[in-house]
Amino acid sequence: MKSVFFVILFLSFFSFEVEAQNSSITQFSASKIQQQDISHSLQYVSIGNSQLPKYKAPLADWLKMFNKHNMSDMFKDRYVTAFEIHNDTQIRDWFIHPYGSVVESIQVAVYQDYSPAVSSFSGLDHTNIYPLHYGSKIEIPFGESVTVLMVFNSDFFFAPIKIALQADQKMQEVVAVDNIILFLCIGVCLALGIYNLFIYLVMRDNQYLYYALSTLFYTSGWAAVFGIFEYLHMFSAKDWLMSGFLLGSAFSAFFQIEFFRLNVSSKPAMYLLLALGCLCLLFLPLEIYSQALGLIIVSIMTSAVLLTGLTIGIISWSKGYRPARYFTIAILCVIIPNLIGNLLNLRILSDINLDIYLLGLMGIAADTLILAFALAEKMRLVNSRNAALKRQLEYKVKIRTQALSEANTKLAKTNQELVEANSAKDHFLANMSHEIRTPLTSIIGYADGILLGDIDKAEQERVTNIIYQNGAHLLRIINDILDLSKIDANKLEFDAQPCHLFTLLGEIESVAGKRARDKGIGFHVNYDFPLPDKIITDAIRLKQILFNLTNNALKFTQSGHITLNVSIANTTLIIKVIDTGEGISQSDMHKLFHPFTQADSVINRQVGGTGLGLSIAKRLAQGLGGDISALSQLRKGSTFAVSIKLVTPKNVHWLSTVGEIDMSNIHQITHETDVPKFAACNVLLADDHPNNRELVALLLKRMNINVVEVADGHQALQAMHTGQFDLLLLDIHMPELDGIETLKAVRGSGNKTPAIALTANTMKHEVDHYLRIGFADHLAKPIDREVFFSKVSRYLNLAKAEQANIDDDKMLPLVQGYITDLRGELGSIEQAWHKRDLAEITASIHKIKGAAGSFGLANIGDVFSRIEKSVKNNDEVALQTTLPQALRYAYACINMPGVDVALAVVNFNHSFPLYLAQLPDAISQCENQLGDIAQALRAGDDIKTTQLIKNAQELFNRYAFEKEASLLDEICSSIACRDYNSARHETVLQQVRSVLENISRALESHIKNIV
Repeated sequence: MKSVFFVILFLSFFSFEVEAQNSSITQFSASKIQQQDISHSLQYVSIGNSQLPKYKAPLADWLKMFNKHNMSDMFKDRYVTAFEIHNDTQIRDWFIHPYGSVVESIQVAVYQDYSPAVSSFSGLDHTNIYPLHYGSKIEIPFGESVTVLMVFNSDFFFAPIKIALQADQKMQEVVAVDNIILFLCIGVCLALGIYNLFIYLVMRDNQYLYYALSTLFYTSGWAAVFGIFEYLHMFSAKDWLMSGFLLGSAFSAFFQIEFFRLNVSSKPAMYLLLALGCLCLLFLPLEIYSQALGLIIVSIMTSAVLLTGLTIGIISWSKGYRPARYFTIAILCVIIPNLIGNLLNLRILSDINLDIYLLGLMGIAADTLILAFALAEKMRLVNSRNAALKRQLEYKVKIRTQALSEANTKLAKTNQELVEANSAKDHFLANMSHEIRTPLTSIIGYADGILLGDIDKAEQERVTNIIYQNGAHLLRIINDILDLSKIDANKLEFDAQPCHLFTLLGEIESVAGKRARDKGIGFHVNYDFPLPDKIITDAIRLKQILFNLTNNALKFTQSGHITLNVSIANTTLIIKVIDTGEGISQSDMHKLFHPFTQADSVINRQVGGTGLGLSIAKRLAQGLGGDISALSQLRKGSTFAVSIKLVTPKNVHWLSTVGEIDMSNIHQITHETDVPKFAACNVLLADDHPNNRELVALLLKRMNINVVEVADGHQALQAMHTGQFDLLLLDIHMPELDGIETLKAVRGSGNKTPAIALTANTMKHEVDHYLRIGFADHLAKPIDREVFFSKVSRYLNLAKAEQANIDDDKMLPLVQGYITDLRGELGSIEQAWHKRDLAEITASIHKIKGAAGSFGLANIGDVFSRIEKSVKNNDEVALQTTLPQALRYAYACINMPGVDVALAVVNFNHSFPLYLAQLPDAISQCENQLGDIAQALRAGDDIKTTQLIKNAQELFNRYAFEKEASLLDEICSSIACRDYNSARHETVLQQVRSVLENISRALESHIKNIV
């Protein structure tokens, strides 16, 4: 056994590393590491006497300058570790808690961006923030990060240090519990040690003396390790931290000799323990000379004494010596934690996340207490043992009684919460019944009136509008309930995409502002510049939040105004909805964001509502990485502030004034959707719900589409066997054979007709699933008319394009004729713009947009489609810029110099955009070929020149460069006639180059810039 210990001692001295440390700063999230040991995830470097960086910026490079610290090294060193903490919790105050070792000085330096480091100190040489616990407090605001540099400076290092991040409030609880346990253990040990010392003075029995001295010295050793002497301002014990353990081990060996009467029962065991005890006393000067060396000696000697005592105790117990059972149990209480601690000190055992020193002290306390029972058993002190058992029983009864009382309190609280929840849901159901029945009354009543003929035709349009409005209101109520259920189930999905901030706010102002003005109250939007033109967020959810808040403000504001205030604070976008309405009492503020509840039941009965809006809005805001707060004064108004984390795209433009806002993106008014026409197109519609099927068929028939209606998947497959279709509309949920299985059967037969899924399942993962299995797109129920027309048109246009196989020679005159007509339409737009006749402009744009794509000029149609909304909205401010640009673009395309545009369209699969995309490469190829021709001419190689000209002419004809091709014919003719006029040849080549330059210039200045 001794040889093993010396090998371990040798390895602990000489197992170190000297490679350069590729140090990096480990990053943690506070929520993931709090109350956990992170020391094994960190890297440590020895820095000697180097000065710490003052700022964060050079920290990473500074760390790379040093060698890795060997955590097996117990001797003098100064080493550091660094890590970054991101606070993703609501907790602000934290505590960095190094534990599980003894260190003279621990410096915690906290770095924040652009601020000098803030340092604090703890350790054996310092007054700690929390008694008997190392560490430092740090403050990390929500959503921010700090970099922590920990410096460990000591002449010795015991077990490898552990590091944990604790919430400061939690740390206070930990300290309180730890210190109670610590002082309780110290108190027990001192009491029993002194008590047995008095017994010795009376009885003069050496076993009581050795027991008392062993207990008192072990206790003093633990008190020195925990820094109790320094905490009580008695003296500094750091120079003899291990002395108590060596003396305690020595007297423990002497106690075992007396307790087991080894001088009689086992002479070899007596001599072994006597030798171990004397060695402990002899090693005492070495421990005082070096605490690190003392730690090694103590770890070896205490392990030897404890293992020897355990062996003797087990043997004695097996022989029927009854006091030996208490001794064995007592020594196990010491040997388990202390042996683990010794193995950790010697770096034999891997690190574990326990405060092994506190556990060791508890083991000593337990040992001391149980050894008292062993002595009592030996001396037949039955009364003392019974008294101890009685106290133990009373303590357990007290704990059980306290636990039962706490359980009863918790049960009563749970019952009260259930009663309140049940009451809230009853109130919600009553509210829901009213909120749902109210629009249903109008829907059913008016529909009944139309069916029975009670409403004349003159009133039917107004009544139909009422039915639509009540249906939309009912849909909003149902969506609110579904959103709440999705939030509760953590299934609500957020899709963050770049969006125009002012467009989003403009939509809120357009809808809420009109309602406010109709009610006779003011509505204002205030911008606190600078603000970004674009942000990255889920625009739909943000609008849902703002509509909820503005609707609430409108409901509770009878006079005055409502204001939307938009600002940026640090990295947070803040939108405040301020009203001058009824306000909310302070007693109701706490339940403001609770589902199923409303603040003032009397007022809410007057204005209605489900009590879900604010709860949903708050949870949506939290889903966007923010929150909603509220301030209110009764009869003075309320302020609801939405704060979300500001994320902007790379190309964001910051606006400083209202004048910089692109007005074309604001106040967009929805106009009646134009119904596209598709004669001779066939669509198969499969839906088991007859009313839904009738509605969709009605929309398709308005588009002049031939519709075949079926009620399930089997009927759909039969219809496809007997007819051909351009598009399939398949309901997902159908009896017998649903939409998914129907599509699989269609695709299995080799049919590639595009299919659109009709479904009420609109969550992203559901839609993605439909697309993966072969659907081209989806349409959400209830059907949005504009989206329906757009998606159906898209796939029918593709079908028509595939069917329209017109020969190029027949297509060319059609394109030429359309380009002539297009010039006329562009001229009409110019004249109408001069007269500011927006109606005429609208008509011309509609013609261009409808026909351009059919003649291969879809790019021109797209450009005019972009400005169509500005024309319809009478937004002349936007048109001042966009309309002239669109005209220049269109003219540049159809008047491209040196290009037969109609021929280019025909040559490139009836697609001028495809031609434009390949044109730059074509120009580059042409210029290279002209260079080759010039070189061949100078070399006098007629054959090569003729072949190169032929190749160039093929390329020119492909890209409709007809003039250039005819110019090159002149060179071929002169070669055939042996007329070698090099000057003339160079002139011709220069003319061709000039035309190519004109094309390239037109492409760059008038086409690419606008696209």
